[in-house]
Amino acid sequence: MIKQMGNVPRYFEPYVNDCFHNAYSAALLHMGLNPDIILADYLSFMYDCKNGYVGVNYFYRPNTTVEFTEDELNTSLEFVYLAPTTLYSQSTEKAADIRYKDRVNINMYIEDKPEVAYQRLKELLDNGMPVVAAVDLYYMNYHRAYGKEHGLHCVVFTGYDEEEGYFHLFDKYKLSSSDFDGILPIDEVNMGRRSDNPLPGVNVTQKRPVRNLWMEIGLDKDFKVTEEKMLNLLSESCRRMKGRKEVLGYTCGLDAIELFSKSLLEKKNEKLDDEKVYWYRVYLNGSLKNISRSRKRFSVFIKQIKSLLPEQLITGLCVSLEEASKHWDICSSIALKLGIRKSLDMIDDLVSQLDIIRELESSIVERLEGYLQSRSLNK
Repeated sequence: MIKQMGNVPRYFEPYVNDCFHNAYSAALLHMGLNPDIILADYLSFMYDCKNGYVGVNYFYRPNTTVEFTEDELNTSLEFVYLAPTTLYSQSTEKAADIRYKDRVNINMYIEDKPEVAYQRLKELLDNGMPVVAAVDLYYMNYHRAYGKEHGLHCVVFTGYDEEEGYFHLFDKYKLSSSDFDGILPIDEVNMGRRSDNPLPGVNVTQKRPVRNLWMEIGLDKDFKVTEEKMLNLLSESCRRMKGRKEVLGYTCGLDAIELFSKSLLEKKNEKLDDEKVYWYRVYLNGSLKNISRSRKRFSVFIKQIKSLLPEQLITGLCVSLEEASKHWDICSSIALKLGIRKSLDMIDDLVSQLDIIRELESSIVERLEGYLQSRSLNK
């Protein structure tokens, strides 16, 4: 049987968070939804001084599993509810369960029986639904990692041909050198879906099994993007940035940036071993780039809701957000250079940039909160 969808948008924007965000966006566009609103995350910042992890509304950290709890999955988005990772063959629902009618519901399934996962993938495609699923790039012959490096990645399936033995799929997350749109052998792709996915590093025994992970996206027939929820995304961002709202037990926002700065200054007296060099050169460099992109995403969201905000406020906020994004990018570059040169004196440059960021983002929050308060008083 041949099944192929030809109307799924091939989405990519350089400000998206990761390959999952990119794939979700394609599926949401196919459903007639605007991903710049639906996937807009709260403006925030997080730092854990115990292990050095940073993030926006969750920590960027290495994982050895694709299973996450409801609390872990629902720290970022106003318009989306993500169900905890569920073993498909033991789930009570065999279709996307709509738990919250005012949100897009994303059910994350794993399945250790490859034939069950494969059958469900075909069922969804037969019903005209593109499928967002995870693979190990080691088995994807279009990617530079093919046969060389393992890595969990998200793609979009749009069809299959069992007689010829191939899937139709695309992968447009160009930030990881992914730009593919075509057919791949079913057997190879299914190997990527069930891969043990060994993690890079010294400890070669560590793995992050893919476990045929896939996502099913659903929404209630009366779902609407409401003014109330768009404004709540702004007010919740203010709460987080001003430290009035903890996330997963951690203080967020401007106070967390200050804590990050102080912690960095304390590291000036540390001896740089290989693990610390990796933290600066790889982990911090990549994570700060992600934070930079989050500021660009928030700017895009602000522009999407222009009917709710004064034009002058939008212009000012977007200029400041772009400026903050630029300085987060500078922080990322400094972290990379520090790791390469092994020069802890560069921490002073990093902290100077964070001081500029705190001023910029404090101003952003003050202007946003001031407008929201005046809007509330004028009702």
